[in-house]
Amino acid sequence: MIFKAERMKERPILITAIILTLIVELTLMIFVYNKVGAERLPSQFGRLAVQLILIFWTLGSKSNIALFLLAGYHIISGLFGLYSKDSAELLGPVLIGFHFIIGITIYFHDWIENKIGIKNVG
Repeated sequence: MIFKAERMKERPILITAIILTLIVELTLMIFVYNKVGAERLPSQFGRLAVQLILIFWTLGSKSNIALFLLAGYHIISGLFGLYSKDSAELLGPVLIGFHFIIGITIYFHDWIENKIGIKNVG
């Protein structure tokens, strides 16, 4: 088994951020499909595939590289969103903020868990 339940219980903030990310990504795929049609599905599936690879890598090991890449993916997505032509709509700024917050949360999940007392240190 790739994921040990004990390891996942040790990382509740990270798991919550990842679940929220997947929910938002799948919801966006549905909205984009309903608005534009199948035209943008290949790029959406590509984004989802990259995220799933990074998520499985992150959860399958305690790799700091995987965490860095997953957090970086979100921060770069937020930066690209700042300059997209659709960022003027309400959903644009919300998604930009989401990517920044999730990226920071993923990268600093250990610190957050320690600060709120979820995780024991040592």
